[in-house]
Amino acid sequence: MLLRLEGYRKPEISRPGGCWDAYIRMSGLREFYEQVRAKIAVSSELTNRPYGDSEFEVRDPNGYVLVFGEIID
Repeated sequence: MLLRLEGYRKPEISRPGGCWDAYIRMSGLREFYEQVRAKIAVSSELTNRPYGDSEFEVRDPNGYVLVFGEIID
């Protein structure tokens, strides 16, 4: 569940090693990606990463960055 508070924006925090707020590892990523991108704009397309994950990124209504990923076989 994501909370939407009208006018709220998360504080900008600079941190090394990544700029996401939540990483959700799951199964069935490609199907989920297709469902999500049919409804909202994704921040980064589904991509295979060199560290063995397939991932995509969205920004929630309050500005938090959510990454959805699945380990590549």
